[in-house]
Amino acid sequence: MKSLKIKFSLIVNIISITILVILGVVTYFFLKNLIYNQVIKTETSYIKVAKNSIAFFNEKNLKTLNGYAKNILELPYEKLNSQEALMENIGEDLKVLRDTGGFLAAYIAQPNGELVISNTDTDAKSIDFGIYGKKDNYDARTREYYQEALKTNGVYITSSYIDASSKLPCFTYAKALYKDGKFIGVLAIDVLTKDLQKEYEANPGRTFAFDKNNKIFAATDKFQLTEDYDASHITVPARTKADFESFEYIRKKDGSQGLAMCVKVGENTVCTGESISKIEEPINKMNYMQIIIITIAIIVNF
Repeated sequence: MKSLKIKFSLIVNIISITILVILGVVTYFFLKNLIYNQVIKTETSYIKVAKNSIAFFNEKNLKTLNGYAKNILELPYEKLNSQEALMENIGEDLKVLRDTGGFLAAYIAQPNGELVISNTDTDAKSIDFGIYGKKDNYDARTREYYQEALKTNGVYITSSYIDASSKLPCFTYAKALYKDGKFIGVLAIDVLTKDLQKEYEANPGRTFAFDKNNKIFAATDKFQLTEDYDASHITVPARTKADFESFEYIRKKDGSQGLAMCVKVGENTVCTGESISKIEEPINKMNYMQIIIITIAIIVNF
């Protein structure tokens, strides 16, 4: 009789432990799915904030350039048809445009390839604007922003590049100007990303933005802006993913796994990335607790 009770107790204990193990496994996967869904929801909100920062940055610069182009084209053709006319009628306004927008440079590239420009060089000479061209071995007609602006009725935006003087990422916004059907020149502004970078550093999460050449120009982690930083583990697969579609990646540098999500903003892309080990950290802690509880239950019952 006693032996039967022991056997019955043993069976009950085994069943109880089995139930605890099954419950632990089910809880683990339930908790893992719950946390992953919450991470996706959180990362989505982070990337929306980062996307809005890029959109506002572009909108502000486009509005400023288009507004100034409209003002220029309100002048009669004879006040725009020569270098002397441009210098007399819009030269000083280029300085105003630059200072108002906080731009690195503002200029008009003429049909002969020379610039009427306001930039840091003219600041150093204590003048509002100057001429930059043949004597400086520069011809705007050979430059991408000039050539591409002529191919569109809108504004052409270059890929990001590092400004030679400030060593900061920069974009050029360029628009071809025509008056009475005649080409006047290409109006352009060079825009540093420093204000955008400040926004990214203040934004939640770990987000970054890269251009059509996979060059990062804004990031919450400033280390990602360094010249040799390789984000191809995210930028390459991002090209094939839909907006807000999450995907896993493996860093070539250390083999660590991560979870990423991206969204396109014009020709640029904004992404967020998080280490899977960091995501699973609370799951693993809960799993360890369950193992301890089950182990204690086994010891007590036996």
